[in-house]
Amino acid sequence: MKQFFTRKAVLFFCLLMPITYVISPSSALALTVNEVAKDLACPCECPLILEDCNMTCGLEWKNEIGELINKGMSKQQIEDYFIGKYGDDARITSLQKIQGKIYQYTRSFDKADWVLLWAGLLVWVFLMFFGLYLGIKKLFFIKSQDA
Repeated sequence: MKQFFTRKAVLFFCLLMPITYVISPSSALALTVNEVAKDLACPCECPLILEDCNMTCGLEWKNEIGELINKGMSKQQIEDYFIGKYGDDARITSLQKIQGKIYQYTRSFDKADWVLLWAGLLVWVFLMFFGLYLGIKKLFFIKSQDA
């Protein structure tokens, strides 16, 4: 029986596939509107970042971001464009977060948040019962020594 693939052909194929996968453009690496919008503040007075804002002003900015992405601009170029056009009000900074621009304000809990919540609650309940146990044990130990 004649061997269909030679060792060199198999080796070449095994090396070529990962290289072509890395080099080929992927739609998973494409820039999305929300990737850019999460680092910009909403232009209105609402307490949201642009990613979470669904009011007219926020939707207009998101449409503009989509147009700039379609023109081939990078995330940094788009952020620089908005900051250049609208000033520092377009930037989400720590000071703006303190003043009311809240990151991920409208998001619900994900799995990690629920796990942390219930783990914290269980630790708190354990500490409460352990504290009560020690307090009652100490109280009865002191009373038994007095007698």
